[in-house]
Amino acid sequence: MKHKLTVGESLLQAIKELGIKEVFGIPGDMVIRFFKVIEDDPDLDLYTFSHEPGVGFAAIGSARATKKPAVACITYGVGGLNMLNSVACAYAEKTPLIVISGGPAEGEKVKDIFLHHMVKDFDSQLKVYKEVTQMAVILDSPKTAYKKIHSAIEACQEFMLPIYIEIPLDMVDKEIFIPEEKEESFYMVDEDAVKEAADEILLKIAMAKKPVILAGVETDRFDLKDSISLLAKKLNMPLVTTFLARDIIPAGDSNYFGTYLGLAGNPTARKLVEESDCLLMLGVIVADTNLGIKLKRLEREKLVLCVSRRVDIRYHVYEDVPLRLLVEELLRRKVLKKSFPFPQKPKIVINRTCKYTDTLVTTKEIIDAINWFFSEYVEMPIISDTGDCLFTTTKIKTPMVMASAYYATMGFGTPAAIGYAVTTGRRPLVLLGDGGFQMTGQEMCHCPRFGINPIFIVFNNRRWGMQQLFYPTAGFNELVNWPYSKMAELWGGKGYFCDTCEKLYRSLEDAKDNREFSLIEVLIEREELSEELLAWLKELRMESILS
Repeated sequence: MKHKLTVGESLLQAIKELGIKEVFGIPGDMVIRFFKVIEDDPDLDLYTFSHEPGVGFAAIGSARATKKPAVACITYGVGGLNMLNSVACAYAEKTPLIVISGGPAEGEKVKDIFLHHMVKDFDSQLKVYKEVTQMAVILDSPKTAYKKIHSAIEACQEFMLPIYIEIPLDMVDKEIFIPEEKEESFYMVDEDAVKEAADEILLKIAMAKKPVILAGVETDRFDLKDSISLLAKKLNMPLVTTFLARDIIPAGDSNYFGTYLGLAGNPTARKLVEESDCLLMLGVIVADTNLGIKLKRLEREKLVLCVSRRVDIRYHVYEDVPLRLLVEELLRRKVLKKSFPFPQKPKIVINRTCKYTDTLVTTKEIIDAINWFFSEYVEMPIISDTGDCLFTTTKIKTPMVMASAYYATMGFGTPAAIGYAVTTGRRPLVLLGDGGFQMTGQEMCHCPRFGINPIFIVFNNRRWGMQQLFYPTAGFNELVNWPYSKMAELWGGKGYFCDTCEKLYRSLEDAKDNREFSLIEVLIEREELSEELLAWLKELRMESILS
């Protein structure tokens, strides 16, 4: 006799059909039954964490690595609302998450009677999540659950944004009603608009003298980097990436000239973008950090913005135009290849000489040490928290950087690295500020039981250094100086304390062979900040003056 699917099993089946094999979560009483269904599923691996923000960031790390949705599963109220910042990060930076929360049993929802974990109303959490997801639903009936599940997952894939699915405690084991006829997609594609937008884009490029492609976050989320590279070659145009899509194009690509970040980015990319008379912005979030603050100085008539299924060319707007279909249409067209000026490629200077000094390490020396380590041994993907550690990556030669480069939430690095590592099997180098570490650094205690061995580098200046620049004499940015390297040892890793360059180099050399995770604590001056961050802050001040 064929087993009839329950609501919980049907939800997991829909997830597995996407190729998802991991679920990140923390159990709680209102989701405990669903957790057991996950644990009993032989096709899924369940990874639990210490704190809900870590669950969300780990799922983000997984989703960005695979270019498909990842699952974060938590309980109602105290769990769901605790994870809200992570989901807001995913929404802001266009990362597809499937957020599954337990919920009060439908039979327990009695008017004027409160249940534990409730805030205001039974649907308060649903209302909150509608602000940070593309779609939010409650599976409150076996008759409508199938449609809600598949509609939400379609929205997640179509927009590469988070969705929220709440499954009440008493719905998990109810037999689901599966309709015989599957509904067609309700996301329209305007094929005429796709073609007309492509026509106008190609005409604008043909009339330009210095056209440039600026590839943004959606080109990464929809895994379009190869198509964008082909398009740049087809049109013979220079290609630059934004901070959120930093170096998704291989450094050896003949048309690629690095990441644009205003004064903080490389000067070649800056010159290309700011002098372009036709900037084709594919999947770009127009935001201050993502564009090096220069929003008010970008001339609208020179921009072509293609993002969120919409194309803006001056005052022409084309709706229902998915980026993937637009790029495919541009690639299909026959075009007369023009000769546009290409600059010299920027080079990263790698310091290959260990520095034996008695002074504290600078951020420039950390950059040199990592570049030396990568060139001497093997390049590693970098996952970074926000702040100074992120800005140093602009001078590091690496195949990948993952970070919260626009929403700029602290605490991203450690759990995102864990999600990335368990999903891909690859070993990342993780850059952390001491402030970010004190938010989610404890999640690295799970590395031994997950069988992963990232290398963590903690920039320890005993303060929120980036904030200190705004009020240099303020005392509220000071941090407690945790014994980071010793904490790593207590959690099953190997810790290194580095207060000189010699120790930093030796620690990196030793860490490369460790089977357990490594934490390299680098003591730096309290006032130490990277040249790249200082340039970005200078840009911020300039923009404030112009506002």
